[in-house]
Amino acid sequence: MTLKEKLLNWLIRPERYYIDRYVKFLRREEHYTFNKRNSIMAFWYKARKNRLGSRLGFIISAGCFGEGLRIEHFGSIIVNPKARIGRNCKIHGNCCIGSTGGYPDDSPVIGDNVDIGQGAQILGGIRIADNVKIGAGAVVVKDVLTPGVTVVGVPGKVIEK
Repeated sequence: MTLKEKLLNWLIRPERYYIDRYVKFLRREEHYTFNKRNSIMAFWYKARKNRLGSRLGFIISAGCFGEGLRIEHFGSIIVNPKARIGRNCKIHGNCCIGSTGGYPDDSPVIGDNVDIGQGAQILGGIRIADNVKIGAGAVVVKDVLTPGVTVVGVPGKVIEK
């Protein structure tokens, strides 16, 4: 992004500006929590992230996503703190990644390069393979162990490539 584009985004402040700031605050919180331990800076960025997240509808804890997280647009995105999502995940709005509410509190483990569509829900202690696309409105409650497939429907069913 050029300096001109950055300045224009700062002046206009479109939706993308706020989403990028949220991800930046999330990454800085993770940095000061896990890498360069500094509880004051971690608290500072967590507070900034949570304040902005309450406006955007995001509830994402530090350490859930691998590098390369891409949030496509705002809307309710809720991720259980115990969920683990791989690198280069693309997530759209109105998504829920979490437990089924039972005991034990199992959360999903999601691979790399997964695209999670608008309104999708991934629930329970399931595993999702790499390069999987989860369709809009899909409710995934069973393991998807085949890489590169698409999952659609309620409950989620695998569609071959």
